[in-house]
Amino acid sequence: MIGYLTRMLELFGVVFLRFPPVPRLWCVWLVGVNLGCLYFIGHVEAQVVLAITAIVIAGQTLIYQSIGFTRILGSTHILWLPMFAWMATRIDTIAQDPALADWLALLFATNMISIVVDAIDATRFLRGERAPHYRWKLAG
Repeated sequence: MIGYLTRMLELFGVVFLRFPPVPRLWCVWLVGVNLGCLYFIGHVEAQVVLAITAIVIAGQTLIYQSIGFTRILGSTHILWLPMFAWMATRIDTIAQDPALADWLALLFATNMISIVVDAIDATRFLRGERAPHYRWKLAG
């Protein structure tokens, strides 16, 4: 368990400390928008976002632990699609709270941009770019 938690911290370290500035800013934005769920935690939609986020991070940590920081890590974001499909069935309820609706619209836009990037990365992975492209520990 300690090893797993260490890999999770390494994963966050790579994203927030080793990424070049533009991807790092994007990841800060992505994480920040998703963590907006904590502000709306009294709503079931925010609770689902938090649960899906935890599952996504757990999955990414397992991938990282197994094969390193590869282009396939973002594939765990696929869980956002059924989450947003479910939310679409609740649009009338969501619309009753304009702040919640605004955050969910921002979350949807942000996460869909990420899904496009993830699809490109997954395609590159499937075409052979399988080597880890970031490491927590520097070689040497």
